[in-house]
Amino acid sequence: MENLPNEINREILKFTYRCRKEEKLIFNKESHEIFRNITRDCKHVKLLGKDLCQRCDKKAIWRVRMIMNNLLPG
Repeated sequence: MENLPNEINREILKFTYRCRKEEKLIFNKESHEIFRNITRDCKHVKLLGKDLCQRCDKKAIWRVRMIMNNLLPG
């Protein structure tokens, strides 16, 4: 990946990085900068012992909070 032009490298990494959960896939300084730009809206929420992303797991967080408040049948 180091020999590819920057534009192609960014397009490839956009498919790889969707959320902060893929942080283990960072392999150089340029990939870290791309990762930060793509995932700048991600925020971690811990519910029932699970790490969830506020942006990516919006429906799951909503359902878990409704179940915790006894508004949905479990």
